[in-house]
Amino acid sequence: MFSALSRGHTLALTLLIGLAMLTGGVHAKNFVGYTGKRWQSDFGVLRGECNVKDLVKAYKKGLAFTDSSLLELDTAAQALFATTSRGEIADLIDTACFGQTLELVPSGQVVRWLNSASGVGVYLSPGAKSDACRTYLGVFAISGQKTKFRGEACSPTPGVWRIQQ
Repeated sequence: MFSALSRGHTLALTLLIGLAMLTGGVHAKNFVGYTGKRWQSDFGVLRGECNVKDLVKAYKKGLAFTDSSLLELDTAAQALFATTSRGEIADLIDTACFGQTLELVPSGQVVRWLNSASGVGVYLSPGAKSDACRTYLGVFAISGQKTKFRGEACSPTPGVWRIQQ
């Protein structure tokens, strides 16, 4: 069957398979982040939307903390998310989606997610990288009200991001 394919068709098929892998049609399991750490999943952030359902499933299986980059929930992160009602799942969603976005997404691309536990929509766009730090711009959408935020986060260890004050 493949011998009947022309060289052009073979190239086109190869490109389509590669595109499917990049867009999630085939689950690639080798995402390399800005910190050099390898990840089993991007949780959709490379396509512009953090897949909260898959993230929560991974958490319930005990895998979310090993399968995703995290934003440390320190004082600075708590201050950033202070406008939302918090809980364990809400914290996981925001810190994992935020961390995975900083870890994998190219500068200027927007990633969005709806935190089903808090009802808050988040739009996050990572910026330039310098050494182990990245800037970011974002918007919280809460009950129709939008609040912009910006800052810088650094990675003290691969796969962990900390907001700079």
